[in-house]
Amino acid sequence: MAPSTGPGAPRTTATTPGPGIPPPPGTGTRTPTARPSASPAPVPPTAAASATATAKRTPTKPKPPSKPSLTPEPTGGGPTTTWYTSSAATDAARRMSAAGTVGDRACTLAAVGRPDPALVPHESRIGIGHHGRYWCLVW
Repeated sequence: MAPSTGPGAPRTTATTPGPGIPPPPGTGTRTPTARPSASPAPVPPTAAASATATAKRTPTKPKPPSKPSLTPEPTGGGPTTTWYTSSAATDAARRMSAAGTVGDRACTLAAVGRPDPALVPHESRIGIGHHGRYWCLVW
């Protein structure tokens, strides 16, 4: 018996469809309408996730800067310098401020602004005096 080609005739897999006729279900190429569910892949940690984990740690508080003093603090273990307020050094600092110049016969070290303690002897008694920004040190 010859295969039927009418609109209501059943299709068989023994015949190949002609042009414009779709293949029977389950054969050939077709686009699936539903996708199989797949488990989601594990998400690798990101930089943001590790930054969040790091941020949860308890931060250490930085030490506040110490206020500078006018007199240097002695360091332990070595020779010490004794600092004292000298009336002669204070008078010399006033004279320098009034004249607007640095230097006076009474001063061993004169400065505008804070003098550098590294320039003074480490085993001595140093008299200091200042007026405005002018400093006079005597030893």
